Order: sequence, then structure tokens, then C-alpha cells
Amino acid sequence: MKHFLALACLLPLSLAAQTVNLTPKAKQMTVGTGTLTLPRDFRVSYGSLPDSLSIEAARFVSAMNAATGLNARAQSTTDGLFTMELDTTASAEGYTLDITADKVSVKASTSAGFFYAFQSIKKILPANVMAGKYDGEATYALPVASIQDEPRFGYRGFMLDVSRHFFTVTEVKRMIDLMAAYKMNVFHWHLTDDQGWRAEIKKYPKLTTIGATAKNTRITDLDMGTYWTNRPYGPYFYTQDEMREVVEYCKERHIIVIPEVDMPGHFTAAMAAYPEFSCRPDGKHEVCIDGGVYSDIMNVANPQAIQFVKDVIDELVEIFPAPYFHIGGDECPTHAWEHNKQCQELYKEKGYTHYRQLQSEFINQISGYLKTKGKRTVMWNESIGADGADLDKVKEYDPIIMCWTPCQKDAKKAAEQGLTNIVTEYNEPTPNAEKGTYYICRTQSNEPGEPKGPGYGNNTVKACYNYVPVPADTPESLLPYYSGVQATFWTEWVENPRYLHYLALPRLICVAEAGWTPQEGKDWDDFKKRVTLDRKMLDLGGYEYSKHIFRD
Repeated sequence: MKHFLALACLLPLSLAAQTVNLTPKAKQMTVGTGTLTLPRDFRVSYGSLPDSLSIEAARFVSAMNAATGLNARAQSTTDGLFTMELDTTASAEGYTLDITADKVSVKASTSAGFFYAFQSIKKILPANVMAGKYDGEATYALPVASIQDEPRFGYRGFMLDVSRHFFTVTEVKRMIDLMAAYKMNVFHWHLTDDQGWRAEIKKYPKLTTIGATAKNTRITDLDMGTYWTNRPYGPYFYTQDEMREVVEYCKERHIIVIPEVDMPGHFTAAMAAYPEFSCRPDGKHEVCIDGGVYSDIMNVANPQAIQFVKDVIDELVEIFPAPYFHIGGDECPTHAWEHNKQCQELYKEKGYTHYRQLQSEFINQISGYLKTKGKRTVMWNESIGADGADLDKVKEYDPIIMCWTPCQKDAKKAAEQGLTNIVTEYNEPTPNAEKGTYYICRTQSNEPGEPKGPGYGNNTVKACYNYVPVPADTPESLLPYYSGVQATFWTEWVENPRYLHYLALPRLICVAEAGWTPQEGKDWDDFKKRVTLDRKMLDLGGYEYSKHIFRD
């Protein structure tokens, strides 16, 4: 009760004289009059909090000092300008901030909660703080305010495809920095596909020589347009130490990394390296050079091929500690199985009526193996929605269904089956309709001079922001199965960081707000004002971004 009485002296945000730039928008925020100017020397007191929580104070003061030239210190006292207190009633990622003219109170129940509280403080301060760029001349002041905040969804993800085109560890980290700035917490790393295998597997070295090299590649550049390089692309891949480096970088920012090895379809690069595991061991196999769906898939009836997959999993689960592992399962033609003797024999032995059931059996086998490794399987929604899929087989190990197309149909289907889903709406781009999508790799405008890319240019920032991930008429009984949202970025058209940033921003921020902010708290005009203020932070960070929504 005392806390709410203290809020009585504060003005609602809409009536406040000062603007507080916080994205994603907080669940509840009230803003008063006045500010707290940070002195050159101040303390962040963490009292008797354990090291697992107090480390967030150390990281905060380190970032503050580097960006501002101030002399903040983290200390085990209780009388600092900032005080940290344990609030066991707060949700796992929730926090409370009370900022007065004299002090800042930070409360949370977990290290993630304290991290997000400090991220909000950094976001409210001048743009160089979140950008991590030094400015010793600025005044660093916080508005008098009270924030009670927690995310709408537990899964707030970004997927980056590094198979079609490769991005270095440094470039990946820059995207992770953006994720952390906007409170996203899952990095879905699409490591393998038809166009390249990017994860070092020591037992199978040809995956990162033959499988990581394409004989040609197509590039779309912001300035030069689209062209073929007409030279080999690769070998490009991450060593196991580099993958561990990314995992550790994410861990400090409370982001988990879910690796994806797409199988048994989208497996051409692996089959080029090890054709003995394909349906045509004596046929021609080579890494694909363009997007699309290819029929050179794994022979799921070959025990040696199954062991190959398990060997790959064995090495990767030692690198990625998250309790999830993505096995793809999308866009897998059955033609090769229908003409392969081993697959035909297994089909007859099992008494199947559709060759898609071979894929369901494979999913079941691999999900069961992943369970022995302490992992829960994530897969694309074709695994439950494709014609002939054996839903009972797929369901056995309680997978998480990532829904892209038909997104809402299969999200509801998953929920009705008691399966957790993640919404990453595809929405087929059509010439004359603006459609909301979480596929943030598409052309976003039809204006002259817009860089060439997939789609018709109607997947705009506004359409992305206004997309509703959980329809209003979703039965209440199904709501617990809608676990979150994901911005998905495929790179068939994108080879360099400038174009990656341009297409992702600010649509990545739209999805971040959808993951954090309650649906009823979202407002396009308000978001546009806030994201416009973020231009300085993005500029300082050296990010390219689409400027269409800022022109008015």
C-alpha cells in the first residue's frame, strides 16, 4: 500500500511534461516532475544480494563508466544512490524502478529482472549510454518516475540465417547488442541449410570444407543492387570455440542461443559433404547457390544416417547449454524417399499410408534422442501441419512448434493439441495488400530506389507493428500455449551487415515490443515517436536502418 500511495504524487505519462524514451514500452509507468542528475561519483548498493544477482550491478557500472566518464561503483552497502533489493513477488523477468529526485530503487527477483531494470535505466539516459559510445560532456539525468514492468511473453526471439550468407562473430554480436537493448531473450541461430553448413563438427570435417563452400553466390547490396559474384563462396563456418564465444556473449545479456540444424530436408550441404547418407549415394551432390526447396534430402531409413545426426547433436549439445534444440522439419519433399529402396522397405514395414510419415518417425527418433541429452525439440509447423504428418508421433516428446505458414492456423492447431507454439508470421507478400509479418528480411516499401529484395514492398514497419500475434478470439484455455514471438531473418538476398541492418530496423524493434508490451498497451503513433528518438542511438552504433516512417 505504501508503494501505491507514493505514486499518488506522480503524473500519468500522458500528462507528464517530460518525455521518457523507453522501448519496449513498459507495462506500467508513471512520470513525475523533476529529475535526478547523476553525480560524477555514485554508488550502486547491492546489500547482501548473492553474487549471481550483484553481478548485474558490476556490469551496469562498468557500462556506465565506459560511456559517460562517471565514477560509479558497485558496493555491498545499503546507502548508495542506487539500491538493489530482492522482491520475491516479482516475475522471473520483471522488475520495479522507483526514481525520485534523491535516489533510485531497483527491485527484482532474478538476475534477469535486475538486468532488464538496468537496461531500462540505460535506455532512458542519453543515447550514447545504450550505444556504448563515450561522451564525457553530456549531462546524465533520470526523470522522476516509477516503473512496474514485466514481459508479455517468455519467448522474445530473433532468428538469423547464416547458411545462405555468412556473418562473422563480430557481426552476429552487433545483432545481439540490438536484441539486448530491446529486451529480447532468444537468439535462434540457423546454422545449416542447402546453401552451407556453418558449424564445426570435429567428427565430420567435410561439413566445413565441402559443405561450407558454394561455387557461386548472389548478393544484393544497398548501393550496387543484385549481382552474382561468379566465384566460390566459402568455406565459411564457426569453430566450436567461436560458437562458445557467442553463447557466452549472449549469456551476459540474458539471451539463450537455440541452434538449428535443419533436417531431414534443407540438408543439401550436408549431403554434398557426405553423400553416403543421402537417398542417392552415387548421384551428383553439391551445395546450392540460390534459395528454394531442394530434393536432395537425408535417407531417414539408413541407420548410419541416423547415427550421423546423433553424432552432430552430441557435439553441439556440449556447446549450447540452452534446454532447446531446433531440428527444422520444414519444406521436406518426399520424392527422394519414394524412389529409395531402404525408404520403400521401411514404409512397407511400418504399414504407412503416406511418405510424410517417414519424416514423423524421424522427428520422433531425434526428439527422443534429444530428450536423453536434456533438450526439448523445436521444429517448424510443417511437422504437424503437412499432409500425411503423423501427429501422435510428433507429439510424443512435447516439441515446441514454431509457426510461420500457415502461422495462425497451425499455432491454434498446436495449442489445441497441448503443444507450445511460437508465432513468427510469414504472410505471403501480395501486390496490393499491406500485410503484417515477422519475416523482417523482406522489401518494406515500394518507393523508388528501394533496394531489391523478396516481396512486393508492402511488409511495412507499420504493418509489422500492428500485427496481432494472438488473435483476440483465441479461447482462454489455449492462451498458455502461445509462448512468444520471433523476428525471422533469411539471408538468400542479404550478404552484408548494412543490408541486414537496413531491413531488420526498425522492424526488429516492432517485434521486440510485441514480445514485451501487453497488446492493449501498444500504440503505433506512440511507438513511432519513441523509435524516432532511437535514431541517435542507432546512428551512434553505426547501424543502417530504413527511414520511411520518420519522414513525417
